Amino acid sequence: MLVRGKIPCEVLFIGEAPGTSEDSLGKPFVGPAGKLLDFIIERALDGQADYALTNLVACIPKEKGRKLEEPSEKCIKACIPRLNEFIKLCKPLSIVLVGKLAKKYQHLLVIPGKIQYTEIIHPAAILRMDVSQRGLAIQRSIATLEDVLIPF
Repeated sequence: MLVRGKIPCEVLFIGEAPGTSEDSLGKPFVGPAGKLLDFIIERALDGQADYALTNLVACIPKEKGRKLEEPSEKCIKACIPRLNEFIKLCKPLSIVLVGKLAKKYQHLLVIPGKIQYTEIIHPAAILRMDVSQRGLAIQRSIATLEDVLIPF
C-alpha cells in the first residue's frame, strides 16, 4: 500500500509519488528526501502525535517505460480511491500536503468529518535548493507544522 507510520494517526502526511528507493522498498519517504522529512516531523511534533505517510500515487508513474517527473492527472485520479480508503483507515485530525502537487489535488480527497489541512514544501525541493536557502526552508516547514499541529 506504500505507507509508513502508525495507523490510526492524528496526522497524515500525503506526498506526491514514490522515488526509486520508495518503489523498491514499498514505503514512502525512505530516501534522502524522506530522511529530511523525518527530521522536520521530529522537530515539529516532538513525539506528541502519531503520524503516517503516504503518496497521491502508490507506484512510480511511467509512460512508455520511462519514469515521469510528475504523475499525470490520469495516474493520480486512478489512485485517489486507494488514497481515500487509506484516509478512512487513518482517521487523521490533520492532513499535511507535502508539495504543490498534493495541494493541487486536495479537492479529490474525500475526508470524513472536520480535518485541518496545511501544506509544506516537499523535502526533495528543499534538497534541490541552493545550500544557503535550505536552512530557512527547513525552519519554515517546521514552523508551519508547529503552528498547525499545536493541539497535539
